[in-house]
Amino acid sequence: MRSILRRLSRRHSTAVAYLALFAALGGSAYAAVTVTGKNITDGTITGRDIKNRSLGTNKLSATAVSSLTGQPGPAGPQGPKGDKGERGPAGPTGATGPQGQIGPQGEQGVRGLQGPPGPSGISGWQYVTAGKDIGPGYARDFSVACPNGKKVLGGGVATTPDPYGTEVLETAPNGLGTGWVAAVRNHNNQTYTSYVWAICAYVAS
Repeated sequence: MRSILRRLSRRHSTAVAYLALFAALGGSAYAAVTVTGKNITDGTITGRDIKNRSLGTNKLSATAVSSLTGQPGPAGPQGPKGDKGERGPAGPTGATGPQGQIGPQGEQGVRGLQGPPGPSGISGWQYVTAGKDIGPGYARDFSVACPNGKKVLGGGVATTPDPYGTEVLETAPNGLGTGWVAAVRNHNNQTYTSYVWAICAYVAS
């Protein structure tokens, strides 16, 4: 070492340059030394000795992280309403509830007045008839009566075997409406039989 300095001292400018190079190399070698926790006494490192943002939360204890939490800020304004989501699937059918109680029976309404009776119908319908022979050139009148209590609804007269050989002089209900009367004249030279008939029934007055 001394021999090197002696050589360098012969030329002042060369010695200064070598000394600067030695200092630079010595400084780099010193910076390359690794410092661990074993080389640091507890409580000697302060916040000034740590570079900002050089430590993450994974390097700190939970107590230290919680102490760094600040007070919550004021609530921000409400954001716009989001779009309506899709309709979800229908849920299962619930169980059937218990049957409700039967309500009280309502009051019976007032019965209305009975209307007037309608007209009586016809009953006991019956067909009655009676016949007579009429000789050539003769005229006969005859009648048929309804059973007791019945009224005549209609009637007529008929002749056999040839109705064109006779003339009907009368056919009508009797005056009381309880039978039918007829009158027939025979214009031919043979005998005819004429029949008077009536339809009878009970009829309300």
